[in-house]
Amino acid sequence: EELREAKERAELSDRAKSDFLANMSHELRTPLNAIIGFSQMLVDQKAGPLNPDQKEFLSDILKSAEHLLEVINDVLDLAKVATGKLELKAQSFSLREAIAETCGIVKPMADERNVTISVDASIHNDLVTLDPLRFKQVLYNLLSNAIKYNHANGNVKVGVTVDGQKQIQLQVKDTGIGIKEEDLPRIFDDFVQLNIGTTKVQQGTGLGLALTKKILEQQNGSITVASEIGHGSTFTIVLPLASEVHEHA
Repeated sequence: EELREAKERAELSDRAKSDFLANMSHELRTPLNAIIGFSQMLVDQKAGPLNPDQKEFLSDILKSAEHLLEVINDVLDLAKVATGKLELKAQSFSLREAIAETCGIVKPMADERNVTISVDASIHNDLVTLDPLRFKQVLYNLLSNAIKYNHANGNVKVGVTVDGQKQIQLQVKDTGIGIKEEDLPRIFDDFVQLNIGTTKVQQGTGLGLALTKKILEQQNGSITVASEIGHGSTFTIVLPLASEVHEHA
Protein backbone atom coordinates (compact mmCIF):
# COMPACT_ATOMS: atom_id res chain seq x y z
CA GLU A 1 0.00 0.00 0.00
CA GLU A 2 2.83 2.39 0.92
CA LEU A 3 4.65 1.56 -2.31
CA ARG A 4 1.49 2.19 -4.34
CA GLU A 5 0.93 5.56 -2.62
CA ALA A 6 4.59 6.53 -3.15
CA LYS A 7 4.30 5.61 -6.84
CA GLU A 8 1.12 7.70 -7.19
CA ARG A 9 2.78 10.66 -5.46
CA ALA A 10 5.82 10.36 -7.76
CA GLU A 11 3.60 10.21 -10.87
CA LEU A 12 1.59 13.22 -9.68
CA SER A 13 4.79 15.15 -8.98
CA ASP A 14 6.20 14.22 -12.40
CA ARG A 15 2.99 15.35 -14.14
CA ALA A 16 2.99 18.63 -12.17
CA LYS A 17 6.62 19.22 -13.22
CA SER A 18 5.77 18.52 -16.88
CA ASP A 19 2.71 20.82 -16.76
CA PHE A 20 4.86 23.56 -15.19
CA LEU A 21 7.52 23.16 -17.89
CA ALA A 22 4.89 23.26 -20.65
CA ASN A 23 3.26 26.41 -19.22
CA MET A 24 6.59 28.15 -18.60
CA SER A 25 7.82 27.28 -22.10
CA HIS A 26 4.72 28.89 -23.63
CA GLU A 27 5.16 32.00 -21.49
CA LEU A 28 8.86 32.29 -22.43
CA ARG A 29 8.30 31.85 -26.15
CA THR A 30 6.05 34.90 -26.57
CA PRO A 31 8.58 37.59 -25.51
CA LEU A 32 11.42 35.66 -27.13
CA ASN A 33 9.67 35.65 -30.51
CA ALA A 34 9.31 39.45 -30.16
CA ILE A 35 13.07 39.77 -29.43
CA ILE A 36 13.88 37.63 -32.49
CA GLY A 37 11.45 39.56 -34.72
CA PHE A 38 12.71 43.03 -33.77
CA SER A 39 16.37 41.91 -33.86
CA GLN A 40 15.85 40.57 -37.38
CA MET A 41 14.28 43.87 -38.47
CA LEU A 42 17.27 45.81 -37.09
CA VAL A 43 19.82 43.41 -38.64
CA ASP A 44 18.04 43.78 -42.01
CA GLN A 45 18.38 47.57 -41.46
CA LYS A 46 14.65 48.14 -41.94
CA ALA A 47 14.75 50.70 -39.13
CA GLY A 48 17.78 52.51 -40.55
CA PRO A 49 21.47 51.96 -41.30
CA LEU A 50 23.86 50.35 -38.79
CA ASN A 51 27.58 50.68 -38.32
CA PRO A 52 29.62 47.41 -38.44
CA ASP A 53 29.84 47.08 -34.63
CA GLN A 54 26.10 47.56 -34.16
CA LYS A 55 25.37 44.98 -36.87
CA GLU A 56 27.74 42.46 -35.24
CA PHE A 57 26.21 42.95 -31.77
CA LEU A 58 22.66 42.63 -33.11
CA SER A 59 23.60 39.48 -35.02
CA ASP A 60 24.90 38.02 -31.74
CA ILE A 61 21.61 38.93 -30.00
CA LEU A 62 19.66 37.26 -32.82
CA LYS A 63 21.78 34.07 -32.77
CA SER A 64 21.53 33.80 -28.97
CA ALA A 65 17.76 34.34 -29.03
CA GLU A 66 17.31 31.71 -31.75
CA HIS A 67 19.41 29.24 -29.75
CA LEU A 68 17.34 29.96 -26.63
CA LEU A 69 14.15 29.38 -28.63
CA GLU A 70 15.49 25.96 -29.72
CA VAL A 71 16.15 25.07 -26.06
CA ILE A 72 12.64 26.19 -25.02
CA ASN A 73 11.05 24.23 -27.88
CA ASP A 74 12.95 21.09 -26.79
CA VAL A 75 11.77 21.51 -23.18
CA LEU A 76 8.20 22.10 -24.37
CA ASP A 77 8.27 18.99 -26.59
CA LEU A 78 9.66 16.90 -23.74
CA ALA A 79 6.90 18.14 -21.42
CA LYS A 80 4.30 17.32 -24.09
CA VAL A 81 5.67 13.77 -24.41
CA ALA A 82 5.58 13.31 -20.63
CA THR A 83 1.95 14.47 -20.39
CA GLY A 84 0.84 12.65 -23.55
CA LYS A 85 0.13 15.89 -25.42
CA LEU A 86 2.69 15.58 -28.22
CA GLU A 87 0.61 15.60 -31.40
CA LEU A 88 1.74 13.39 -34.26
CA LYS A 89 0.03 13.79 -37.64
CA ALA A 90 0.75 10.96 -40.07
CA GLN A 91 0.62 11.78 -43.78
CA SER A 92 2.17 10.47 -46.98
CA PHE A 93 5.50 12.03 -48.01
CA SER A 94 8.69 11.27 -49.93
CA LEU A 95 11.60 10.06 -47.80
CA ARG A 96 14.12 11.33 -50.34
CA GLU A 97 12.59 14.83 -50.35
CA ALA A 98 12.42 14.98 -46.53
CA ILE A 99 16.08 13.90 -46.25
CA ALA A 100 17.20 16.39 -48.94
CA GLU A 101 15.30 19.22 -47.22
CA THR A 102 16.83 18.43 -43.81
CA CYS A 103 20.34 18.13 -45.29
CA GLY A 104 19.77 21.56 -46.85
CA ILE A 105 18.93 23.04 -43.44
CA VAL A 106 22.14 21.71 -41.81
CA LYS A 107 24.38 22.46 -44.83
CA PRO A 108 25.57 25.90 -43.57
CA MET A 109 26.58 24.26 -40.26
CA ALA A 110 28.44 21.52 -42.20
CA ASP A 111 30.10 24.02 -44.57
CA GLU A 112 31.42 26.00 -41.59
CA ARG A 113 33.37 22.89 -40.47
CA ASN A 114 34.12 21.54 -43.97
CA VAL A 115 32.04 18.45 -43.21
CA THR A 116 30.57 16.74 -46.28
CA ILE A 117 27.15 15.08 -46.19
CA SER A 118 26.33 12.26 -48.61
CA VAL A 119 22.99 10.47 -49.02
CA ASP A 120 22.26 6.98 -50.33
CA ALA A 121 18.47 6.62 -50.63
CA SER A 122 18.33 4.24 -53.59
CA ILE A 123 15.03 2.60 -52.62
CA HIS A 124 12.37 1.71 -55.18
CA ASN A 125 9.36 3.36 -53.52
CA ASP A 126 10.23 6.10 -51.06
CA LEU A 127 6.67 7.12 -50.05
CA VAL A 128 5.94 6.63 -46.34
CA THR A 129 3.05 7.54 -44.03
CA LEU A 130 4.51 9.12 -40.90
CA ASP A 131 4.58 12.56 -39.29
CA PRO A 132 6.83 14.47 -41.76
CA LEU A 133 7.67 17.31 -39.36
CA ARG A 134 8.72 14.92 -36.59
CA PHE A 135 10.67 12.77 -39.07
CA LYS A 136 12.63 15.85 -40.14
CA GLN A 137 13.09 16.88 -36.49
CA VAL A 138 14.58 13.45 -35.67
CA LEU A 139 16.90 13.55 -38.70
CA TYR A 140 17.90 17.15 -37.94
CA ASN A 141 18.87 16.16 -34.38
CA LEU A 142 21.03 13.30 -35.65
CA LEU A 143 22.64 15.31 -38.46
CA SER A 144 23.41 18.34 -36.28
CA ASN A 145 25.07 16.06 -33.69
CA ALA A 146 27.02 14.25 -36.44
CA ILE A 147 28.34 17.63 -37.64
CA LYS A 148 28.87 19.18 -34.21
CA TYR A 149 30.93 16.26 -32.87
CA ASN A 150 32.80 15.61 -36.12
CA HIS A 151 36.37 16.49 -37.02
CA ALA A 152 36.98 19.36 -39.43
CA ASN A 153 36.99 17.95 -42.99
CA GLY A 154 35.06 14.91 -41.76
CA ASN A 155 32.02 13.39 -43.41
CA VAL A 156 28.50 12.26 -42.58
CA LYS A 157 26.72 9.49 -44.49
CA VAL A 158 22.95 9.05 -44.52
CA GLY A 159 21.70 5.69 -45.78
CA VAL A 160 18.12 4.40 -46.17
CA THR A 161 16.91 0.85 -46.84
CA VAL A 162 13.56 -0.92 -46.55
CA ASP A 163 13.59 -4.46 -45.14
CA GLY A 164 11.24 -7.37 -45.87
CA GLN A 165 9.05 -6.50 -42.87
CA LYS A 166 8.10 -3.17 -44.43
CA GLN A 167 10.31 -1.21 -42.08
CA ILE A 168 12.53 1.75 -42.92
CA GLN A 169 16.09 1.54 -41.67
CA LEU A 170 17.81 4.92 -41.68
CA GLN A 171 21.46 5.27 -40.66
CA VAL A 172 23.45 8.39 -39.89
CA LYS A 173 27.16 7.59 -39.79
CA ASP A 174 29.87 10.12 -38.92
CA THR A 175 33.67 10.20 -38.79
CA GLY A 176 33.65 12.10 -35.51
CA ILE A 177 35.13 11.71 -32.05
CA GLY A 178 32.89 8.82 -31.02
CA ILE A 179 31.25 7.99 -27.68
CA LYS A 180 32.82 6.08 -24.79
CA GLU A 181 31.38 2.60 -24.28
CA GLU A 182 30.32 3.40 -20.70
CA ASP A 183 28.41 6.48 -21.93
CA LEU A 184 26.38 4.65 -24.60
CA PRO A 185 23.56 3.49 -22.26
CA ARG A 186 23.01 7.10 -21.02
CA ILE A 187 22.90 9.08 -24.22
CA PHE A 188 19.12 8.76 -24.70
CA ASP A 189 18.34 9.96 -21.14
CA ASP A 190 16.85 13.43 -20.51
CA PHE A 191 19.29 16.32 -19.99
CA VAL A 192 22.39 14.17 -20.56
CA GLN A 193 25.27 15.97 -22.24
CA LEU A 194 28.44 13.95 -22.41
CA ASN A 195 31.81 15.24 -21.32
CA ILE A 196 33.86 14.92 -24.48
CA GLY A 197 37.19 15.48 -22.73
CA THR A 198 39.53 17.59 -24.85
CA THR A 199 36.76 18.80 -27.15
CA LYS A 200 35.22 22.18 -26.49
CA VAL A 201 31.89 21.83 -24.69
CA GLN A 202 29.07 22.26 -27.20
CA GLN A 203 25.93 24.30 -26.67
CA GLY A 204 22.78 22.34 -25.95
CA THR A 205 20.42 20.94 -23.35
CA GLY A 206 21.13 17.26 -23.81
CA LEU A 207 17.48 16.85 -24.87
CA GLY A 208 17.91 16.12 -28.59
CA LEU A 209 18.50 12.37 -28.35
CA ALA A 210 15.99 11.89 -25.51
CA LEU A 211 13.31 13.59 -27.62
CA THR A 212 14.37 11.67 -30.72
CA LYS A 213 13.91 8.35 -28.92
CA LYS A 214 10.49 9.32 -27.51
CA ILE A 215 9.20 10.64 -30.87
CA LEU A 216 10.29 7.41 -32.60
CA GLU A 217 8.78 5.15 -29.93
CA GLN A 218 5.48 6.99 -30.23
CA GLN A 219 5.43 5.92 -33.90
CA ASN A 220 6.36 2.26 -33.19
CA GLY A 221 9.99 3.03 -34.04
CA SER A 222 13.34 2.60 -32.32
CA ILE A 223 16.88 4.01 -32.29
CA THR A 224 20.22 2.33 -31.54
CA VAL A 225 23.84 3.49 -31.63
CA ALA A 226 27.21 1.89 -32.28
CA SER A 227 30.34 3.92 -31.60
CA GLU A 228 34.06 3.76 -31.08
CA ILE A 229 36.21 6.52 -29.61
CA GLY A 230 38.11 8.28 -32.38
CA HIS A 231 36.27 6.38 -35.13
CA GLY A 232 32.83 8.01 -35.16
CA SER A 233 29.29 6.89 -34.40
CA THR A 234 26.47 5.24 -36.32
CA PHE A 235 22.87 5.90 -35.27
CA THR A 236 20.27 3.52 -36.70
CA ILE A 237 16.56 4.35 -36.79
CA VAL A 238 13.91 1.73 -37.53
CA LEU A 239 10.38 2.93 -38.43
CA PRO A 240 7.34 1.32 -40.03
CA LEU A 241 6.53 2.49 -43.58
CA ALA A 242 3.11 3.51 -42.28
CA SER A 243 2.65 4.51 -38.67
CA GLU A 244 -0.45 4.10 -36.58
CA VAL A 245 0.51 6.90 -34.24
CA HIS A 246 0.51 5.97 -30.56
CA GLU A 247 -1.72 8.45 -28.73
CA HIS A 248 -1.26 8.56 -24.99
CA ALA A 249 -4.34 8.70 -22.79
